[in-house]
Amino acid sequence: MKKIYFDFASTTFVRDEVLEAMMPYFKENFGNPSSLHSFGQSALTGVDIAREKIKNILNAESLKEIIFTSSATESNNLAIKGLAFYFYFFKKIKPHFITSSIEHPSVLEVMADLEEMGIIEVSYLKPEKNSLIDPEKIKNEIKDNTFLISIHYVNSELGTIQKIKEISKILKEINQERKEKIYFHSDAAQAGLENLNVQDLGIDLMTLSSHKIYGPKGIALLYVKKGTPLVKLISGSEQEYNLRAGTEAVPLIVGFAKAMELVEEEKEKINNHLKEIRDYFLSKIKDFEGKIILNTVPEISSPKILNLYFPTRSSQELLIYLDTNGVAVSAGTACKSRANEPSYIVSDVYGQERSKNSLRFSFGITNKKEEIDYVIDLLKNFL
Repeated sequence: MKKIYFDFASTTFVRDEVLEAMMPYFKENFGNPSSLHSFGQSALTGVDIAREKIKNILNAESLKEIIFTSSATESNNLAIKGLAFYFYFFKKIKPHFITSSIEHPSVLEVMADLEEMGIIEVSYLKPEKNSLIDPEKIKNEIKDNTFLISIHYVNSELGTIQKIKEISKILKEINQERKEKIYFHSDAAQAGLENLNVQDLGIDLMTLSSHKIYGPKGIALLYVKKGTPLVKLISGSEQEYNLRAGTEAVPLIVGFAKAMELVEEEKEKINNHLKEIRDYFLSKIKDFEGKIILNTVPEISSPKILNLYFPTRSSQELLIYLDTNGVAVSAGTACKSRANEPSYIVSDVYGQERSKNSLRFSFGITNKKEEIDYVIDLLKNFL
């Protein structure tokens, strides 16, 4: 049986070059980076070189702006809770945060938890019919006690690329007239193939994930612009510039930096390949005459994600059928898929009934047109 993977938005494999870069730090350079002896210093050098590489890719001003974490979920928690605790406990203000209703669970559930604790108040913006968040509606929600906007860069289920630069431009104008700054955070875990120049994007906090870009699981980062006041969530020692205690996962950090380096070098090539695969899929589903309808708006979306609506079949039926025939896809964000519930993101844009019959196909660097042909033949026999 063929084995075809169309779930690269959930996770990617580790590239050979990344694995090769990591291996010395599992054996030869295995020391604790906090140790003063040569073993520790060799490990620390690996971390320092990795941080420098990532700093340059992001065009950050300082190494101290790159904070390594265990996951994008932890990075989002640090960004949101870190600011919330700063304003609530140190400034004695109950802050107002603005986000969207189609964020990743690691943003929405953090916001909900803090709301329940009475630490923050939150405005949840609904997406437009094209799944974009309207920057003007963000502007209209801003209050005197608004201190954080958190909007994702690329939507994890629909692939929509949000108007990050436009939002940051609006905030820059507003912040010129305010005594206390509104900070801008973006969950960019799915945006590894987009422009990641933080100066160009105009953001204060940005979450990035390794295992979405052919790096290892268990490592991510939070970009924290100099002067952004965060309260640390993990106490212990003073690693990560006293923002995240715990011995650094040296091999994973080295692998993450290598994965980012490769993606940065090959970004245009990879995006062109993904667009070719996606567009080929789009050309093939035109023959299905209403049996397959687009949820993704290709013109404003990452080429790696294509979300489709199947009016005659439920997502569960399709998932089981495709998996039985060796094809891996998903009904939505991997973190929520075990709940076996319709996608809340598709629901918010298109309605709950449509979400029950929708699947996400997400493409990677190894996918081929022949794999699309195989899936199309399977769908012809099932729809």
